[in-house]
Formats: sequence, structure tokens, C-alpha cells
Amino acid sequence: MTGYSRVRSLPPFSTNNVYYPLERAIVTSSENARVIGLGIVGLGGATLSMLPKFAKNPGYKIMAAADVDANVLAAFSKDFPEAKTYNSVQDLCTNDAVELVYIATPNRFHSEHTIAAFQAGKHVLIEKPMTIEIPGSIAMIEAADKAGVLLGVNVKHSFEPRVQKVREMVRTEEFGKLRLINSWRYVDWLYRPRTPEELTPEWGGGIVWRQAPHQLDIVRTIGGGMVRSLRSMAGVWDPDRRVPGAHATFMEFEDGAVATAMISGYDHYDSRLLVFGPDAIDPSNHGGARRELRESLVGGAEAAAAASERYGGERAGSAVRETPGLGGGWIMGGPTVISFDHADVSFSRNGLEVFSDTERYEIDLKGPKDGRDGRLDTYYDSIVNGAPLPADGRWGMATLEVLLAVQQSGDERRELMLSHQTGSVD
Repeated sequence: MTGYSRVRSLPPFSTNNVYYPLERAIVTSSENARVIGLGIVGLGGATLSMLPKFAKNPGYKIMAAADVDANVLAAFSKDFPEAKTYNSVQDLCTNDAVELVYIATPNRFHSEHTIAAFQAGKHVLIEKPMTIEIPGSIAMIEAADKAGVLLGVNVKHSFEPRVQKVREMVRTEEFGKLRLINSWRYVDWLYRPRTPEELTPEWGGGIVWRQAPHQLDIVRTIGGGMVRSLRSMAGVWDPDRRVPGAHATFMEFEDGAVATAMISGYDHYDSRLLVFGPDAIDPSNHGGARRELRESLVGGAEAAAAASERYGGERAGSAVRETPGLGGGWIMGGPTVISFDHADVSFSRNGLEVFSDTERYEIDLKGPKDGRDGRLDTYYDSIVNGAPLPADGRWGMATLEVLLAVQQSGDERRELMLSHQTGSVD
């Protein structure tokens, strides 16, 4: 490749790089392998992202789904006719074929719905953030311990091959000590169709609760988890969108490494320009989210548009199809650079770029698996083989503590010391 002294390739995975419609994605496992019965609660955008991976993974079989919207359940039943449908998590948990419950309901219901699953003896994979306050997360952890079941948090991007490879570099000290992590994102999040939940601060709305959990969990994963202190701000700059639309955060880890992370969701600059170059962005599309909101998503039309992004909705579009391989997606929405004693490493289109003391090269990580696969594979290993569960409830609570500190630090304009941190499971 032009501009590199060499390209290093890791052993590839084997699969065909094709699109998989959901109705054709279900596969059967080998006769002797254990299959985990899955129940899905909440059929919104998060579930649309995970469903192709659940459906293709031979370790899981989709047995049930629950949602409050009958039309959404009807659309789901067309794709998964063998799965039972329910109107509540409590009813779904009466299904003896369900061993693991994936919960993707609004943030404010996470604790209630998770504890209901634990009371029925089910394992839980909860969407990020695990909840919106520390007492709720403690209650979830204690309920899981009491029931003797597992609680995992679906911080899927932290399991992405780029992130895991950089974490390996940190652990092995291939380039010396980790010193600095920088992560930037400029996106249009605040002006895309948003639900009332997403625009209500006390319900876990705004970019701090909806986007920063991905970013800050990635940073914690690379750094090993033990954040010592944090100084941050969360900006509410549009009087018509009264939730935080930006954050800028400085973190120090216990070992002295530091990190900066920021997101702006105000639909001006697009940080993909710093990743893919100017030709990757159509300039005629500039401000498209703001324009649609201003011109057509007035009154109740915005909530309706957001609702149509749920399962079977008109705006769900290609979200119900699998995009195989390493891909770009969220992880490549802006630059991430990790600095060691003897190299800087950045996320690249094909994997990682390494800028060492003596050379520049790319590590090729292309393959069929992404962070969603990593999350499901590690959870399967924990349930079936008793392996330690990465990103468990205590890890989720530690990331939650960081999110709460972002808001509190901004409000109080001071550095905060953290007390609920836990180390990564490597």
C-alpha cells in the first residue's frame, strides 16, 4: 500500500462477505454443541443492530421477543415465526426455553427489567448504559449474584478487533507503556429523529447517555479500566434540544496514562473527514439532519420518524441486514490515536496504523467478525464453559460512574475522583 513500509496481516477468519437478510440468517449448530435459548426485550435500533449476529451465531437460538408495540411484534414474527412473542419482560421470562435475555428497552427501565429476568433465573445481556444511576446498578449486580446468573453489558464496540488488538499491545507492552489515548467524534446525532426518551435528560437522554457510553467504554477498555480521576464538561447549546449535545473529557488512569475524549453531535463538522478523507463525504449533504428536522420533522412528526426506525418501520432500512467483516461504522466515525513510549497507533480502514520509532506500517485486521461477534462469543464462553465474563455488571457500573462524573464535573467545574472502577478481564 502506498505510504506504508509494509503491511502486516493477521490470520484471516473464514466466511463469505455477503449481506444476510434476517429471514435467511438463522443457522443450526452442530449436533453436540450447546445452544442458548435467547429472549429479546425491546425491538428498537439496538436490537436491529444485534439481531443479524444473534441469528447467525450457532451458539444462540432466538426463542422469544417482547415489546409494547403490537405492530413491531407482528413484523418480528414474520421474520422469526418460530419465536414466541410477549407484551412484557415478565411474560417472556415464563418461557422455559429462554436462558439468556437481551434487554434493549429505554435506559430508565433497565434496572427493573433486568431484575425481573434475574428473578426468573435468566442470564441477562443489557444494552449500554446498564442503567442511569449507581443504586440501580448495585441492585442489578446484587440480584444477579443472588440468583447465581450472569449479567453482561453490551458494550459491543469495546470487543471490536481494533480495540482488542490495541488492548493486547497495552498488556504486552509491545511498544512500551501506554501514555495517551485521544478520541474525537463530530456527528449529527442531536438532529436525527429522536424519541422523547432521548430528549429527556432525567430519563437518560442526550449524547452523554446515548453515544458517550461507547466511546468512554472503549477508552476504559484500552486503558485497562482503572480510571483514577476525571475532569469534563457536557454542553447544552441549543435551546430547542435541551439535552447535552457535546462532551469533552480528560481522564487519568491509576497507572498514570491519560485520555481525552470528545463528541459533538451538533451537525456541523463531520470527523469522518479525518479518517477517510474529503472524498468520503458528499458536501451537498452538509447539515442534512438539521435540514430534515427543520423542514419536515415538525410537531409530532419527529417522534413518528423515530418510531419508524424500530423493527419493521419504514426508516429501519438496511439496519436489518448484516454488514459482514471489520467494517467502519461507529468505531471509525472519528480519529482515535493511542500513544506508547515507542509508537503511536491509530484506528484505520483495514485495522491499525502503527507509527513506531523506525517505521510506519498497517496491521490488517479484516475478517468476518466485529465487536458484536466478540461480545456474543465471550458471553457464550462464560455461560457454557464458565470463563470469566468481560464487561460484566461491575464493569458496566464503572463505565456508568464515568458517565455520571462527566455531568457532575461539568456542573461543578472541578476534577472528580472515582471509586467504583474495576480492571478489565483480559
